[in-house]
Amino acid sequence: MEFSLMHAGLAAGAALAALPVILHLFMRPTPKHVVFPALRLIRERQKRSKKKMKIKNWLLLAARMLLLALMALALARPRLHSETPLGDDSVPTALGLVFDTSLSMGYKQNDKTLLDLAKERAREIVARLPDTSLVFVADSADPGIPVGLSPSAARQKIDDRTIRPVNRPLNMAMGQVYSAVADCDRPRREVYVLSDLTKNAWNVSQPAEGREKVEKAAASGSKIATVVLRVGTEERENVSIDEAALTSEAAPQGEPVEIRALIRSHGAKPAQRLAEFYLDGVKKDQKSVEIPPNGQTEVRFLTPPRLKEGEAHRGEIRLTGAPDPMAFDDARFLTFETRPPLKVLLISDLNDDAVYVASALNPEPTPGATGGFQLETIRPTDLAARFRDSLKTYAAVFLLNVQKLDDSGWGLLNAYVHEGGGLVVGAGDRCQPANYNGPIPSQILPGQLADPASPPGEGITFGKVADATHPLFGRYTNEFDAQFAAMPVYHYWKLQGQPAGRVLLPFADGAPALVERTFKGARTGRVLLWTTPLARRAQRSDRSAWNEFPNVGWVFPWVMNQTIPYFAGSTGDQLIFDAGEDVLLNLGSDAPPQDVLVTGPDGKSTERLTPPPIGEPLKIVAPQFLGQWTVTAVGPGEKRRTIGFSLNPPATESQFAAMENADLDAVFGKDGYALAGDDKSLKKVTELIRVGHEIFPWLMFLILILVTVENYLANTFYKEPAGGPTTVPPSAPAQAAA
Repeated sequence: MEFSLMHAGLAAGAALAALPVILHLFMRPTPKHVVFPALRLIRERQKRSKKKMKIKNWLLLAARMLLLALMALALARPRLHSETPLGDDSVPTALGLVFDTSLSMGYKQNDKTLLDLAKERAREIVARLPDTSLVFVADSADPGIPVGLSPSAARQKIDDRTIRPVNRPLNMAMGQVYSAVADCDRPRREVYVLSDLTKNAWNVSQPAEGREKVEKAAASGSKIATVVLRVGTEERENVSIDEAALTSEAAPQGEPVEIRALIRSHGAKPAQRLAEFYLDGVKKDQKSVEIPPNGQTEVRFLTPPRLKEGEAHRGEIRLTGAPDPMAFDDARFLTFETRPPLKVLLISDLNDDAVYVASALNPEPTPGATGGFQLETIRPTDLAARFRDSLKTYAAVFLLNVQKLDDSGWGLLNAYVHEGGGLVVGAGDRCQPANYNGPIPSQILPGQLADPASPPGEGITFGKVADATHPLFGRYTNEFDAQFAAMPVYHYWKLQGQPAGRVLLPFADGAPALVERTFKGARTGRVLLWTTPLARRAQRSDRSAWNEFPNVGWVFPWVMNQTIPYFAGSTGDQLIFDAGEDVLLNLGSDAPPQDVLVTGPDGKSTERLTPPPIGEPLKIVAPQFLGQWTVTAVGPGEKRRTIGFSLNPPATESQFAAMENADLDAVFGKDGYALAGDDKSLKKVTELIRVGHEIFPWLMFLILILVTVENYLANTFYKEPAGGPTTVPPSAPAQAAA
């Protein structure tokens, strides 16, 4: 805390506190001689009261001196300063303005977005600055270093702030502004953060960047004041589409695709909306939706069964009905392609070892429905006889707890993998290590089988996903980890030495559970080795009962359904993305394109990208605009292939989870900021950091108390006794004479 006086000259009036002493010395009354018969009694009474009168006189004198000193001090208008040196609005200022431009700032309040309200507040702050000030304007979307502007130029910079789908945490923007303000030579330094204080705009686990510069400036006596200015009300009403997903982003030809949308209401009132489904620009269906207060409702749509093959189809779900304060989350975009069903070959000795994979890939087999995969099951002894030439027409081959294969069978799989095929091996109790570790299988398998391991008790579980970026696990890694931790594994195969591939998933004890080996070529071949079978048994006592993998949660069907398109080169044909994500698109395994054109949702802005190397996906770094995008790959002879993808807002932008005081303390430090909401609190905070704490009202209150005390003391000390002056009884002289 610093202490200063607005009128320091008037503080000299405190010397008037000596006036009562001077008056007391020069105006002392002259003693009077009183002749009284009972002199001895008077002297005895005088001795008894003398000590009391001294104390009373000094108390009264001190009260009067303190009263005069406080009156002089109050006229000097003292103040305490908690942030910046004393000054007024005419002091040149280095002002930092950090705008939250995330999607939640598009919420409308009184027909104005929260960003519009933030701009108004910023213009009011800038209007009070002298022309010699410098203003540094930044937002959560633009990573550029802010440049110091005059107040007049800063107004245009403020007006240019817009809502952006892709933003960085405000913590990062603070670092750039703090650095610019700290290096500025203006005597006063202030930074204002204008945000609705929703958590999605911050990284509450990390402090604001540049705090060390603030602390360094404070240590040198040049403080930087930080004001967090909340715009908008904390209570909000909104209806949003939080999620819209397809059962498959590559639809099987001839089958409808189911689309599920999750609609949520934010607020204490129920809501009713009309959900409309559009496909390739044409309205296909609509449903009335009722959403409970602070609840959610699921709505489902089906695409037509016969969609044109090989094209990217664009879907959209819109909410219409009552006016909504936020428009961006009233629509959700989807992109998917149609393709022939992928052929999958299941090889097993027993039906029980293949039934779980088959059920995961085609859970409800009905006439004419394939679930996107065309399944075929055979016995190992029939492999070489039926497929003498090649397995290249199959997108994936599963070898499920097979006892052994002859050399011709292993040779067929070897050639298939090296030609770009995908093989999944589920090793169980029937597998013979000598057969799997032979010279031909060793050329493709990621590891050699050692001995079965049988953890004691109830077994162990799977560990955490080792490669969170892998296409099989990348989208729901946290959910996978939680479910893997609840899956009992009673037996698994140990591997000899180090695996020949990378471990994607371990067991809880660290042993490999899933290992992948890849083979580069015109098409990348892949082998996945599960060291525990992809099946279960109903009885724990069954010698083939090695785990409960297919029976816990939804991980098993998800991974099985992702494995085949991953082998076929289309897994990552993820075509629906959230703003802020990098888009990875597979351009196919044919001749590489010579040119790639990317067109935004407006259909006008086109960017030319460098084609990726053969076998690598095209990467589009964090596209900015929500909606449907088009990518055109131009090959030899002007041959064109058109694909697309959808970009949606992150669902967190509609959740309105607010920053708590503890969160702000973690970002700025407990005493490193001031929080303001409405105009009144902003004015109070601004006066606090620019002028300081006004002590005058407290001094006046103290003076009032002292005046009361002084009057009370004076009246109490010098008032006459109730019976009047003390008299000596008539008999006193006679008694004294005696």
